[in-house]
Amino acid sequence: MRSAESFCPGHVSCVFQPFSSLNHLAAGSRGLGIRISLGTRVSVTPDDGGQVTVYIDGEPSDASVTRAVVDLLAPGKGFVIRAENDLPVSQGFGTSASGALATALCIASLEGISRQRALEVAHIADVVGGGGLGDVSAIVAGKHVPIRTVPGLPPYGHVDNAGFKIDNLTLGVVGPKLNTGSVLSDPGLTSVIRAAGSEAMDLFMENPTLERMFEASNMFSEKTGLESPQVHHATEKMRSRGYRAAMCMLGNSFFTDAPVDVVRNALGRPNVRAYPCSSYGRELTVTRRG
Repeated sequence: MRSAESFCPGHVSCVFQPFSSLNHLAAGSRGLGIRISLGTRVSVTPDDGGQVTVYIDGEPSDASVTRAVVDLLAPGKGFVIRAENDLPVSQGFGTSASGALATALCIASLEGISRQRALEVAHIADVVGGGGLGDVSAIVAGKHVPIRTVPGLPPYGHVDNAGFKIDNLTLGVVGPKLNTGSVLSDPGLTSVIRAAGSEAMDLFMENPTLERMFEASNMFSEKTGLESPQVHHATEKMRSRGYRAAMCMLGNSFFTDAPVDVVRNALGRPNVRAYPCSSYGRELTVTRRG
């Protein structure tokens, strides 16, 4: 039987400025982030019965963003879609975008649809579905540390390269899921985020280094007040041990250059889920079978 498989890396957003637009391809965010080596593996098999069935991490799922990809890319067609995530969802790791991208690339390969259309559909589904506001653009760019200088999916948006990579990174989860849509539905908070994002981006662009990335991230989370008490406690613990750490946007999670064992020992294994990874620069590919 025909099938397609794809892996898409996740994306940690360090700083962001949300921007809306009547043209969904021009909507998204400016910002700074890390394209990470952990992400989502998706397999797609056509279903001649016309049903769309989605499994996420082995469990049946409504998967609104994934289903939106199917509706936009191959309306009326049926597929069995299985997604396996390396990281928890709704914790600022871009799993919504990586899953949407991997699904779109697989379906496009199976149905003879252009790669560009697959990227557009993944971006639209993620932005409209409230999953993320710039993760697709960052992941598609293929850069270790992408800088989204213009919101939207290229060619509407633009993504630059920070010019460095990160060989050793630890991601830590210290609290329950966060809903990106609920945070960004507050107009007052959105205004604060835009202003803080502009200041943090200016700070980073003055000297785009790893050290400055952490500085800009910490400035942003402090000025927006987005850090939960758990994240604040975790990042302070890392700094007290001589490491750098900052919040993942938007999650009860953080990223740090501390080794995974240091993170677990500092916070206590029952209090943190820690994942070692690195930045990731490989291109997105699809494997066809059958």
